[in-house]
Amino acid sequence: MEYLSQIIKSQRAKKSLSALNVFGLSVCIGAALLILFYVRFELSFDTFHEGERIYRVESRLYEGDVLTDNWATTTFGHAPVMSREIPGIEQYVRVTAQDREQEVTYKDRQFIEEHYCYTEPAFFDLFNFPVIKGEKKEQLARPHTAVITESAAHRYFADSDPIGKILTFKTPSSEQHFEITGIIADMPYNSHLRYDFLLSYSSIPEARRDIWYIHGVYTYIRLEPDKHPRDIEEGFHVLSPKYKTAALKYKDWRVELIPLKEIHLTPRKSYEKEEKGSRTAVRILSMMAVALLLIGWVNALNLTIARYLERGREFGLRKVFGASRRQMVIQGLLESGLFNLLAFILALGWVEVLLPVASRWVGQDFAFDVLTSPECWGMALMIFVCGTFFIGLYPSLLLTRIKPSDVMRGKLLHSRKGNGIRKALIVIQFIASFVLVSGTIVVIKQTHYMQQETSSALFEHVLVLKYPALTENMSVQMRNFKKRLEQESYISRVAVSGAVPGVEVANYFTNRPYGSDISEIKLMQMFAVDDDYLALYAPPMLCGRGFSENYGDELNKVVLNEEAVRLLGYSSPEEALGKQLAMEVLKEPLEIIGVVRNYHQQSLSDPYKPIIFFMKERVPLIATPYISILLKTEIDSKRLAEIERIYKTYFPSTVFSYFRLSDYNDDLYKSDRNFSWIFTCAALLAIFVACLGLWIMTLFSTMARVREIGIRKVLGAGKRTLFMVLTRELLLLTALATALGTPVSIILMNEWLKTYAFHILLPWWGYLIAFMLMMCVALLTVARQAWRVIRLKPMHVLRNG
Repeated sequence: MEYLSQIIKSQRAKKSLSALNVFGLSVCIGAALLILFYVRFELSFDTFHEGERIYRVESRLYEGDVLTDNWATTTFGHAPVMSREIPGIEQYVRVTAQDREQEVTYKDRQFIEEHYCYTEPAFFDLFNFPVIKGEKKEQLARPHTAVITESAAHRYFADSDPIGKILTFKTPSSEQHFEITGIIADMPYNSHLRYDFLLSYSSIPEARRDIWYIHGVYTYIRLEPDKHPRDIEEGFHVLSPKYKTAALKYKDWRVELIPLKEIHLTPRKSYEKEEKGSRTAVRILSMMAVALLLIGWVNALNLTIARYLERGREFGLRKVFGASRRQMVIQGLLESGLFNLLAFILALGWVEVLLPVASRWVGQDFAFDVLTSPECWGMALMIFVCGTFFIGLYPSLLLTRIKPSDVMRGKLLHSRKGNGIRKALIVIQFIASFVLVSGTIVVIKQTHYMQQETSSALFEHVLVLKYPALTENMSVQMRNFKKRLEQESYISRVAVSGAVPGVEVANYFTNRPYGSDISEIKLMQMFAVDDDYLALYAPPMLCGRGFSENYGDELNKVVLNEEAVRLLGYSSPEEALGKQLAMEVLKEPLEIIGVVRNYHQQSLSDPYKPIIFFMKERVPLIATPYISILLKTEIDSKRLAEIERIYKTYFPSTVFSYFRLSDYNDDLYKSDRNFSWIFTCAALLAIFVACLGLWIMTLFSTMARVREIGIRKVLGAGKRTLFMVLTRELLLLTALATALGTPVSIILMNEWLKTYAFHILLPWWGYLIAFMLMMCVALLTVARQAWRVIRLKPMHVLRNG
């Protein structure tokens, strides 16, 4: 109780400063907790499975030592052959990689669904998605059976029992019926697998179930204990020539086993549908949280040192009357503990208020289990303990080393003891702030660059409809629908295609110059379009022309992008023009009639891909699920209603599903914008708290130099000279922090930028702006305190100094 009363008495002496310090530290702790909760969420993906021996098998295709194709999928035939011919695989399951949505119907309830897959009974053995309703065993064993999530069950069946009910699934080319045999809980947010419908794998036509031609499934395997994934990779490399198709004959075909818990943070590959995280971003966010904590702790430590030196007489008396070193350290730690506890309670209030906002901002409930997670409470306790020792230990030890005689004569506040460590702490604080500010400039510039590169004013006028589900006389109805739309005065053009800007093309065929050796084959993305697609989106044409009905039969014509021209070995677009290609699924050659400039089909995270545009009727098996409508006016509710009315005229029983292309393009960079906002908010908080600490430290340092300033004024020093005396050291410390922080920022930002195939160069002016901003903020923070001391009358200063 004696310790507690002394602590309360000491804090009452400077209530406003103590309150400011608690407030500043609470802001830093609250922000750091939010960031750490998000980091924990990113690192927690798929950890709820018993997945230590579970891996996803991914395809890698090489030409020599060059990785040419990097796919998250394997063929349908990989899993059973690997399990049979490579020892060490305990169990496997295949999950189809869907490239189209389905229209799902139950009585009068009808929705467009994209979160579905075909999979095998072993799905429930490898993954921890327990069946909560229905038989626990042999789920998905029979053809045309399905297991659905609780939210899907409520969507279609409300509160009635869905077991035994039949759902109808329709694509533009097929219709299937599935009996509901089980219900599972909604898949957690921190799962890279996010499905509402699990359909039995045996419902796939038998000819396709084990085919080696199509890389269309995610393959997961569980290894036997003590089996190394490298053994499986090498085993497949040995047997791969035996199963190569003609398309892969001249490729070095390998697989790579990715641990289940690492899938989310690995770089995006072809055929990956889930929203990926970034290991580099997670590292940077972790360092950002530590930097915020350091800024808050340094503020508190500097104030504590200053307050302890100001309270020197109190500690001197205690030492004279026999207080031991241990007692003084305990008192210091108790004061620090109480201070941290108050800040922590306030920080939890910040978290409670800001967590829903941050979750909506990020688009994920990343802190859904923080209250029940021992991990989160352990992290919070560790921050509290570290903060207590960081703030309380050094000042206590400092005072135990000071002579009581110096203490009693009141020399401490005006001495230079502790100045070195305090200056070092200010430099550390400013380094952290500088790194955050300069990093914010880089992140904002990169995000802006990406959005500018892939956006277009055209996108604001493009409405994209989803291709209707199976309808009688589909091709005729679609042709009539398109012509009807083009008759409307507000519609400029309509096009049907296999993808739209922002969507992965995801169809690969091998091609080679016609008449060349078979070894010259190259895998290309095959983009199915109609006559109007290139005219609608108008990618810059380098030479030749696009497709047009005016030229008659265009079935055997193709248009390439620059990357496809380069990969096929042509020296220039002009050289490729008029040449013929041999495509693996066709007997007739295809003539190159045009070459378009490389453009970003997806985000700037991905490099340019070789793309061949061809008429969709030439290879009907490639789906064309998008209908692009270019409007002459804004896309408003009136136009939407008119288009829906026309749509329902031709497809009355199907769902009218659409999206604005501008919105879709914006969503490509949603995670990048989130990262940018986190960086910006952290930088603003860092500057605010650093200024708060700097203001408090300036208050004490100017108090310590009041007598010196009085003497200088008596000797004739002007106000400008005195201002420089009081601020020179601060400016030098800021310059030192900039010099030390610049290489740190450059290293971190370069690592982050490397995660993008296309990125900006680090802007030198960004570091100059950050330096000038830090200088201005520092000067504005201390100017008022310095000016107040300078204006004091010399006689008043010397009489009371």
